Amino acid sequence: MFGKIHEIYSSISGEGISQGIPTVFVRFAGCSLRCGKTENRALWCDTPYALGPYQGESLSISSILKSIETYDKDHGFQILLTGGEPLEGKNRDMSVAIAQSIFQFRNANGKPYPASRVETNGSEKITLDPFFVFTMDYKLPGSGMEERMDAENFEILEKRHNSLDEIKFVVRDRIDFERSIEVIREQKIQTNILYSPVHGEVDAKELVEWIKIDNPPKCRLSLQIHKVLWGNQKGV
Repeated sequence: MFGKIHEIYSSISGEGISQGIPTVFVRFAGCSLRCGKTENRALWCDTPYALGPYQGESLSISSILKSIETYDKDHGFQILLTGGEPLEGKNRDMSVAIAQSIFQFRNANGKPYPASRVETNGSEKITLDPFFVFTMDYKLPGSGMEERMDAENFEILEKRHNSLDEIKFVVRDRIDFERSIEVIREQKIQTNILYSPVHGEVDAKELVEWIKIDNPPKCRLSLQIHKVLWGNQKGV
């Protein structure tokens, strides 16, 4: 089995409930969404260099696992599958194979973080598999991609009932925030909720004020600490 991998590197988790944890990132190539690219607004994707399905290197599962081990010899880092989109097309099979292998080894050997975290865009169906934990985006109107969201994912998250799962709302403006509140109420979301501002389009302090007023359950502001530390560099 081979997959298109754009990069593998170690750093700390930059956002969400796992922020600050030493992490090995496996970035898949290829994503069919183009978030933020509307008639009068620009693409906002953090990793536009990984959007194309042919921008990565074709790697086997054994070579990916060996590469992960070069960064994490003691098997103590969180493993994060990201993209691109790790659940899109053939990437899904590779993500499953990687996560299963890591889960089995770590459970058998008493290692931390047995379940690999998957950052997924909300358009691909998530799973009940215990070898995954999910950071799932829900794309709001400002992204231009809301119609691509798979609403069944909310039911799957509820069935998973995993305290490490999280839903991320990237907010472009007040309309986006109000829509997020509608979605939370409509879906009766009890999973961890992250709010992130679109850089340069909404002030994080203003977003905090909105959060304070509505105070959705289990929500938190999530800023990208890796950008604070290193700016927009790749591989950090």
